[in-house]
Amino acid sequence: MKENIKKTLTVFQIILLLSFQLKGQEKYNLSYPQEAVILGSGSALALVSLFIEQQSSINPQEIFLLDKNRINLFDRSATYYYSKNLSLASDVLLIATVSLPLSFLFFDKTKEDIFSIGVMYLETLTLTYGLTNLTKNIVQRYRPYAYNSDVPLSEKLTLDTKKSFFSGHSSAAFASAVFFSTIYSDQISSEKSKTLVWAGSLTLASSVALLRYFSGKHFPTDIIAGAVVGGLVGYSIPKLHQKKSNLVMSLPEGSNLISFKYYFR
Repeated sequence: MKENIKKTLTVFQIILLLSFQLKGQEKYNLSYPQEAVILGSGSALALVSLFIEQQSSINPQEIFLLDKNRINLFDRSATYYYSKNLSLASDVLLIATVSLPLSFLFFDKTKEDIFSIGVMYLETLTLTYGLTNLTKNIVQRYRPYAYNSDVPLSEKLTLDTKKSFFSGHSSAAFASAVFFSTIYSDQISSEKSKTLVWAGSLTLASSVALLRYFSGKHFPTDIIAGAVVGGLVGYSIPKLHQKKSNLVMSLPEGSNLISFKYYFR
């Protein structure tokens, strides 16, 4: 299923490139050097992580020597859970969360910025993916189910078993949720709807994270770290591209009225 998720995300990125082809008076700055650095960095991180992964192996003896009592109390409870169905549910919810920004295609107020939004979201996903997978392959922390005696050994003897820290589902879900909510807040003036969007998207991302815990895939610290990293990327990318606003006061010729001009640059 994990391979299917990767394929789905790859297809999703292609859809972004094909869909976001409209340009107008935008609120975000794009520049070839900046975008090349961001996308290049994310891609480079992913390639390095792939290289490290190819050098990795799993030792059955290490599995037998794992002792849940050596895990800190905060994380230890995760070792008692394991569920393929909940893992599958987390995959489905992740796809739903990652798809949230596609809704900007149908908002009148976001159509002028749709190309910039598409590029920024592609950067968000690429950078999050690169950071997550590089960390996983460097740290090589065993997943909680590796400590669970009820889980078949065949399930434990895969390289994916050593990719617990940090949670990729959590990082991707929170990156998408925060990105979506940040862009929405920049574009929509209704404070009530902003609150609902933030609450709804973060609830969806949190549900993904919670399912990763109860499926035995991740420790709480994996999930928290993934949420923080993903959230930071999802928030930082739009803010990095946001045009600076200026308020200019002028006195029209032949008039006693003061006019204000507010513009982005």
